[in-house]
Amino acid sequence: MSLALNDLLLCCRGLESDKATERKKETERFRLLLQSPETIQELDRTSGPKSKGSKQLTWDAVFRFLQRYVQKETESMQSSKSNVTATTLAMRQKKMADICSLIKFFICYANKRGPRLKCSELLKHVMEILQNSYCSSAYGEHYSSLLLKDILSVRKYWCDITPQQWHSLLDLYCGLFSSSSKSINRVLVSRVIHTVVKGCCMQTNGFNNALFSFFSKALLNARQERNLTVLEHLVSALNVFLRSAAMNCRMRVCGLGEELLPTILYVWGDMRPSKMLKKEIVGFFNLQICVHHPKGAKTQDTGAHAEDWTKWQSLLYNLYDALVREIGHIGSRGKYVTGTRHIAVKDNLIELTADVCRQLFNDDSDTHVLEVTQASLRATQMGSPTHGAASKRRRIEIGWEVLRDHLQPQHSDFDIIPWLQITAVLASKYPSMVPGKELVPLLSVLHQLLAEQRRGERGLYVLRCLREVARCQAHDPHKAQVFRAELCRLWVRVWALAVRGVSSPQTESLSLDLLASIVHGGLINMDREFWKIFSGSACKPSQSAALCLAQALLKCPVPKSLISSSSWDYMGVTEGAASANLKEILIAWLLMSDQSDEMEESSRPHPIVCRDFPDNLTANILVSLTLKDTRVGLKFLLGAEGGESAFHQEQPPSDAKDNLEEVERLYQQFSFDTLPSEVQGADESLKTPSADCQFAAVPGLRQKLEQSLLSVADNLLNCYSPDSQSTPPECLVRCFSQLTGVLAAYVSTGFLTEEQAHRSQLFTKAKALAQDFSGFLSSVKVKMTEEGAMTTLKSVMKLCTQSASRKSKDNISPVASGLFIMILPASLLSELAEICKLVLSSISKRVNVADEDDHMDDDLEMTRTQQGDDVDLFDEGEESHSSSNGTQRQKGDNNDTSCGPGFTALDYMKKRKT
Repeated sequence: MSLALNDLLLCCRGLESDKATERKKETERFRLLLQSPETIQELDRTSGPKSKGSKQLTWDAVFRFLQRYVQKETESMQSSKSNVTATTLAMRQKKMADICSLIKFFICYANKRGPRLKCSELLKHVMEILQNSYCSSAYGEHYSSLLLKDILSVRKYWCDITPQQWHSLLDLYCGLFSSSSKSINRVLVSRVIHTVVKGCCMQTNGFNNALFSFFSKALLNARQERNLTVLEHLVSALNVFLRSAAMNCRMRVCGLGEELLPTILYVWGDMRPSKMLKKEIVGFFNLQICVHHPKGAKTQDTGAHAEDWTKWQSLLYNLYDALVREIGHIGSRGKYVTGTRHIAVKDNLIELTADVCRQLFNDDSDTHVLEVTQASLRATQMGSPTHGAASKRRRIEIGWEVLRDHLQPQHSDFDIIPWLQITAVLASKYPSMVPGKELVPLLSVLHQLLAEQRRGERGLYVLRCLREVARCQAHDPHKAQVFRAELCRLWVRVWALAVRGVSSPQTESLSLDLLASIVHGGLINMDREFWKIFSGSACKPSQSAALCLAQALLKCPVPKSLISSSSWDYMGVTEGAASANLKEILIAWLLMSDQSDEMEESSRPHPIVCRDFPDNLTANILVSLTLKDTRVGLKFLLGAEGGESAFHQEQPPSDAKDNLEEVERLYQQFSFDTLPSEVQGADESLKTPSADCQFAAVPGLRQKLEQSLLSVADNLLNCYSPDSQSTPPECLVRCFSQLTGVLAAYVSTGFLTEEQAHRSQLFTKAKALAQDFSGFLSSVKVKMTEEGAMTTLKSVMKLCTQSASRKSKDNISPVASGLFIMILPASLLSELAEICKLVLSSISKRVNVADEDDHMDDDLEMTRTQQGDDVDLFDEGEESHSSSNGTQRQKGDNNDTSCGPGFTALDYMKKRKT
């Protein structure tokens, strides 16, 4: 045994001395010895896998000495007098804190280079302390903090804890929470419960009986809870558990929700919860709507379920009433806030309100009035403050007419915008529930709002709402057939206002989205002036503009030319001066071919490579414009789903219901009701052409397109440099992705073979761009410490991944992905490998020094908001104590759910620099 270990062994034996003064002296010596690099190195060596079976001192052996030291000190305090002076009591409390500090100090030094102590030994010791009533009162808070920060936050320990140990921890802390003992702060206990519930749900098959029983008891008493941070952790834990249990225990989840919802409604409405607690409560409501009404099902035949339908229906009315009042309060508070303030209500609350409206609105447009008894819900328990009080009844009106009343122009933005959001979600998510006779009055009030819009946010939400109503009408055109003439007149007026809105930078994108929706649904006969939007400087190429143009190309034949006098020539016969071919104008507009005259020495790249577009959309449009039958060509290139897939790409999926879609799909599979078939749009007659179809090209247009694309690429090569701020490397990726997309479209339509594509000028130019991109990756290696370097790298690699593995179901994606991969230089993978090595090396050097201070006071009152909404629960390997220093990481991709969320090196570097 080395001299360092021999000294440590003698010190550890001194910790077991029967003399208190001797033990105190040895604790100070123990701290000094443990800070010696030589001691740590020797303990690491003897505790390593190669030293198994050795009888030398190890980290675990030292920990066993410490356990006996804690036992000695506890017995000493326990045997002393209980009736003591305040000074003596303060000295005892300081001694308890010193004992716990020594344990924490040891664990931090043992594990700061990665977990060295056995998880089973640590847990066993913590459990023994907490299960002993005297030890629990003496050390409970300190050991709970240690469990949370130094055991449950370490990934290896998280994976090593057995199901039985999870169960024991759960029983222990649920018991501590439910007991009348105040030895451990309830906020800290609730934090541990949240973490342990998460562990049970991720690492075991769940202990559903215990958790259903615990939450039923704990949250039914929530009205008496004075510290709302406790409820924040409990409701969050409840949501974690219910999401896990929803797959296999739907009826019990419904039953628990029906039991707890009145209490949680009380907390939300009467206890002034924090923002984070409100978010968790809304998550609970959303989850209950999901399990009771998957995909909006209203009856048992369509997949809905409730344990007590009468009670659940009453709860829905009270929930609707609470949501309406909450939205009203948000608007009222906003009116009196000085300065700028975001008016819109958060998406999760809007989605929840829309889901509840879905269940309570009748299929017709009639309004129904209900009386809601509030006290009956709030006084369900004996001992409740309102138990025995007189019932307070409220009359609430529900229906489409009520919704329209909220949309009247005389209301302020704070009152009207939330209801515009709700209407948009209802029309988007549940288009079949909008009654046909409601379309005319709804469209009329929305048109009035758009026509009378003032400065502010209202106009943007009106445009979004109109877009969703247009899609709703197109979803089921037969429903609107009776009112078609009136609807057409209203849509013509809306169309004119939307065209005018394209010229405003604030409303351009949403106006184009609305025009695309109207064109897609065939709601009006398209205005011939419409094409002028894409023939001049009215708007620049953007995602919304490209999608709008694609819808127009799919629905209408392209006029041959556009006369400056606004007359149109569909037959190619014109009077007077000849006009430019409209297809050529559209290609020039998309590529901004005439912008070089407006720019100084072409110092900036073309807009088409500065913005993101849906996969292959611009390439498909460009190639289809070179064909004689653009409509059929674009339909073929977009694939079997046609414009539908591209049309809905601009809508990001809402995260308001988190990952509950899988649960809803499972419930729907067990429904015996046949789901109604999707209503087909107006272009059923337009079949997707087969791959064998022969396409004819417009003479000369293909060559002009290629020359324009080469000009775009040359301009980018001239103005790009690795240090340029105006030309980021993302432009390179977008440009050579665009070139390969166009080549893939020509290969798919039969104009080129793949071999010919490889020999084309576009392919050669794309390879030149890719070579510059490889040069950028080389420069990153020496700039990794610069601010923003890793963020840019992550951005360009995301673009590359999307282009190399396109998931669109169109006809050119496989070919485009293959061509994209072929243009990448062989050195690119080597550069990426070198960067990954440097990133990993940088992480390994950043070993966090253990924090010797005990931040117990911070733990007690910490809310989930202070922790961070998406705090990574785990510490990784050599950074096992980063959480104790306040380093908190965001969740990565949760691929390995058995051992917690993953975390990439690039994620780490990005966060470290920000």
